Amino acid sequence: MSESLEDLRNEIDQVDHQIVEALNSRAQLSQRVGQFKSDNGDPVFAPSREAGVIKRAIELSDGTLPDDVIADIFRKIMASSRALQRLMRVAYLGPELSFSHKAAGDMFDQGGEYMAARSISEIFRLTRSGDVEYGVVPIENTIGGTVGDSIDSFVEGNVVIISEFSLQIIHNLMSHSDITNIHTVYSHPQALAQCNDWLSKNLPTAQRVEVASTSAAAIKAANEAGSAAIGLDTAAKSNSLKLIRRGIQDVDENYTRFFLIGRQPNPPSGDDQTAICFAVADRIGALHDVLGIMRNHHISLSNMQSRPARGRSQEQAGDYVFYAEFPGHEKDNDIADALNQVKSLCTMTKVLGSWPIDRSLNSMR
Repeated sequence: MSESLEDLRNEIDQVDHQIVEALNSRAQLSQRVGQFKSDNGDPVFAPSREAGVIKRAIELSDGTLPDDVIADIFRKIMASSRALQRLMRVAYLGPELSFSHKAAGDMFDQGGEYMAARSISEIFRLTRSGDVEYGVVPIENTIGGTVGDSIDSFVEGNVVIISEFSLQIIHNLMSHSDITNIHTVYSHPQALAQCNDWLSKNLPTAQRVEVASTSAAAIKAANEAGSAAIGLDTAAKSNSLKLIRRGIQDVDENYTRFFLIGRQPNPPSGDDQTAICFAVADRIGALHDVLGIMRNHHISLSNMQSRPARGRSQEQAGDYVFYAEFPGHEKDNDIADALNQVKSLCTMTKVLGSWPIDRSLNSMR
C-alpha cells in the first residue's frame, strides 16, 4: 500500500516537532554558554567558532540541501543564540534604511542594538572607545571600488577586523505615483549613477536630484507628488511607498563588501584572511623589497591598494600608505615571520586583523 499525502504530512509534522525540540535544547545550552562568557569576560560574538559550526554542518549534510542553504539556516540559529546571550551594540553608517544599516542587520539579525553614525571615522571612534562593541564599515564595491575613508580610518584607529560580509546592492524605484506621472527622481549620487542606463531608457525626461542618502530620498518621494526615490525595499515600506520597479541597477553583479570591526582579535580558525597596512621608507626599491619578502614566504596578495599618507604620523616616511590582504592568519608561522621582516623595512606596519573566511558567502576577494 503506497503512502498517502496525509501520511507524508504526518511524518513531516513529527520531524518538525523534533526540530523544535532540538532548537529549544540548543537555545538553552546557548544561554548557559552566555553565562559562562559573561563570568569570564569573553565576547559574545566568536567568528572563528561560528565559521567552524557552519563548516561542520555543511560536512554533516548529505547534500539534499545546498551548502548555502545549510549555512543560512545556521547563521540564523547562531544569531538567535547570540540574542539570547546579550544584545550587542553595533554602529553603522547612517541613516536608517541605508545599505549599511541592512548589512548590519543581516550580520546580527535580532541580536543587535543598532546605532547610526554620521561618518565612517565616527564608527571607528565609537568602536575604539567602547561606546559600541562592533562597527560595520564598507570597504569596497564592485562598481565604485575601494572606500578610501575606511582604509584611512584603519590606519588611524586601533581596532581590528573580525568578520566580513558581502551585500548585493539592489536598487528599487518607489513612489506614490505611476511611472508615467513621475517627473523627479531622488537618490544618493552613487545610486543614481548605478541606475543611469535604466533611468535614461525608462524616465528620460525626469529630473534627477541628488540627496544625502537613499533613506532621505524615500522621505522626499513620500511627500512630493510626481516624485520617486531609488533605494531599498524596506525604505518603501517604511514610507508607505509603492515599489514601482525592482532591481533597476544597470549591473546585476553589484556587491558591497563590509568589514565588522571590534577590539578583540580572532584566534586562528584554519581558514583565515589577514589585512595589513604599511608605509615604506622613502628610498628606491623599498616597496619591491617588501613584496619580495611576501613572495619568498609564499604569501599571495589578494588585494593591494595605496592611499596618500597625508602626514598621519611623523614617523611615516614617503607619500603613500599601502593596504594589503592575503590568505592565512597573522599567527601562522610563515606569516608571522614575514611580517617581522616587513617591519624591519617599513616606517609603519600594522596588522588590521585576521578573520575566518566564510566560503558560503558571495565574495569579492
